[in-house]
Amino acid sequence: MPQQQTPFARIFPSLPQGFDEPFWYGSLQSFWLYYPTDPGLVAARLPHGLEVALFDFGGEQAALASLDFQAYTGHGPSYLEYVHEVEFNVYAYPTSRVPQVPALTWQEYLAGQDQTKTIGGFRLHVPCDNSNAVKAGVGLYGEPKYLAQFTYTTPTLNDPTVVTWDYSVFQNAANNTQGPLVYSVDADLQGIAPLPQNPSPLVEYGTREHGGRTHVVGNYWNFYGPFLTYPLEGEGASRVSLGIGPSPDHEGLIEDLQALIGSTSPIAAQSFTSAPVSSECRPFLMEPV
Repeated sequence: MPQQQTPFARIFPSLPQGFDEPFWYGSLQSFWLYYPTDPGLVAARLPHGLEVALFDFGGEQAALASLDFQAYTGHGPSYLEYVHEVEFNVYAYPTSRVPQVPALTWQEYLAGQDQTKTIGGFRLHVPCDNSNAVKAGVGLYGEPKYLAQFTYTTPTLNDPTVVTWDYSVFQNAANNTQGPLVYSVDADLQGIAPLPQNPSPLVEYGTREHGGRTHVVGNYWNFYGPFLTYPLEGEGASRVSLGIGPSPDHEGLIEDLQALIGSTSPIAAQSFTSAPVSSECRPFLMEPV
């Protein structure tokens, strides 16, 4: 007799009041920096049920960490919200999915070769400047999400003179004002030929309480368009600088940055920018002079 299917509520936790799925992004700019890191340090930060994903780095194995800056909009029936956040992720897979988990080089993973969609980013820290997005991230996906402040400049069609990815994350001070610096990124990728690739959907992991205990939860993040992957091995790594703030933050992001990344050079950058939906062109005189 065939194995019975699992009841819906045993797989899908309930949605928090006021939220529905999926969340549709109105627009999105996302910028990842990837770093090799120590598997033991990653393992110590994973919940029960997740294992460290190991990748081949030129014949040696290491774990992977990333910093993903996001600037996006969400459209509602009577509002248009904008959000800036960072996901500081380490990469893992569920113990329950072995032996389906493939062995990959880091290049294969970034290119989207894991079509089993078992390896994904476990969120260690998610600073964010929108309180509703914080509530959604915690309630839906079990993200360690909290309020922070941002400044940034990113490439955009509306100002082609901006060619670098620069952003800074600050602690959230009283009355939602800018506190001390947590970290900053300055990335000039001019002259590095990007590879168009398709790792979508990305798998992301968090933890939620369900049925009286803590569970690992996973979700898919779909992207409608190509990623641009910039290899940064060798001279390319000098195009990126990571500056860490001078004083500890309450959430421990600085401590984890120092432990997992420290002075390590990034091995790749990836960007995604959603396509514009329309453009309005310059006016012209109806009666030329």
